[in-house]
Amino acid sequence: MNSELIKLVFSTASIERWNDLPRPFKFIELDKQAHRMIIAYILAHFEKDVDFYRLIHFGIAGILYRAVLTDLKSPVYHYLRKHKAKELDNFVLEKLSPLIDKELAEYVKSFNSTSCKEKRILSAASFLASKWEFDFIYSFAKNTYGIEEIKKSIDYEIEDFYDLEGVKILDLKRKSYDFISLCGNLRFQKRWANTPRVPETSVLGHMLFVAIISFFWTKEYGGNIHKIYYNFFTGLFHDLPEALTRDIIAPVKHGVAGLDEILKDYEKVIIEEKILPLVPKNIQNELKTLITDEFANKLITENGYKKVDVAEDLLGSRGIDGSLVKAADHFAAFVEAVMSILHGISSPELVNAVEFLENRYKNKRIYNIELGKYFKKEFLKGEG
Repeated sequence: MNSELIKLVFSTASIERWNDLPRPFKFIELDKQAHRMIIAYILAHFEKDVDFYRLIHFGIAGILYRAVLTDLKSPVYHYLRKHKAKELDNFVLEKLSPLIDKELAEYVKSFNSTSCKEKRILSAASFLASKWEFDFIYSFAKNTYGIEEIKKSIDYEIEDFYDLEGVKILDLKRKSYDFISLCGNLRFQKRWANTPRVPETSVLGHMLFVAIISFFWTKEYGGNIHKIYYNFFTGLFHDLPEALTRDIIAPVKHGVAGLDEILKDYEKVIIEEKILPLVPKNIQNELKTLITDEFANKLITENGYKKVDVAEDLLGSRGIDGSLVKAADHFAAFVEAVMSILHGISSPELVNAVEFLENRYKNKRIYNIELGKYFKKEFLKGEG
């Protein structure tokens, strides 16, 4: 993992979507990509024989591809692909190859030429995430020129994905759709709500950013395919209960004695009563494992999970490196704070957070990862 790669991923928090149409609020690319991966997780569990390792790698390859091409509108992108597909792919690969490992580079290289179930799921998930956004825009701007044509195109396109069972189920707009809608609502909750910051990031976008950092660190220490899966999706869902509790800022959460424990108990009630009933039964136990005690190191068992003291106890096993995901969560906050300061928007809260996290991780390691080298302002400036 390097600073240019992290800054490239984070740049999607500055890309606005649908910016040629009147919108009730800003739609951000990082949020859309987070929603896409959540929807892909649901769709994949309606299918058989899905290779989640490929799904995650193709998913991240798609995010990086989009980050390089910034804010090209879909019609423009498809026109360019029709006439200059090879040149476009070569341009993206040339930009990304120095930043990523050979395996991920192969997924980027084959991203537009591979036809497989995992890519099909990701395409459907991307469409459904875009449709979720457009439904807001349509309700807000029905009289806008050309909007009926966009609506008709989207309504027609959904049938093209009916070979996937999950798409047909989500199109019914029942409980599984309510789940992805609940997740989508996390884009309305802003991080660092008590301080100005550029770019603003939502809880939804932050969740994907944590998942991607967890992915890179898991690959860095040589985690197996189970660790790639569990660490990525733990990161992706780690703040899900906040869709119902809202984000409570750290000074309040940790400054009031006993509040953090009470909130954890309340979150468990929320998970059992409000979240799990919305997802298909075959993933309820897994989702519960992912979002309950989200930063605990867990060994996956037949009936759920067993906590272990340190991440190293899980080396080579089927488990979740909760301490690694927690470090990824802190690193995401570190990036959010430092990048705002570098953009010229600072505050005592941001400066204090950066100093606190630098000191906290100065000499800390997880597996063979020296976390201290990442938790430095110089790292994001490209000086370290």
